[in-house]
Amino acid sequence: MPDDRLLTEAEIAELRARRPDVRASLACEGLFLTAEEEALFEQFDRERLSMKAREARLIAWSRAKRAAVRHAAE
Repeated sequence: MPDDRLLTEAEIAELRARRPDVRASLACEGLFLTAEEEALFEQFDRERLSMKAREARLIAWSRAKRAAVRHAAE
């Protein structure tokens, strides 16, 4: 999948089809997605974001969450 274009409906369907396996794999490690994280991935699907755009958005979201925790601790 090229990084600079919106994903097709078929590509989105493929990602959604793989999600249960990803959840199961994470659960084996004791990791579970929060409702907020699930909603974020659903938003990515609705926007048909490229994999590169998803990565950038996830990094920004994670950094913002960590910054909020740091500010709350101060």
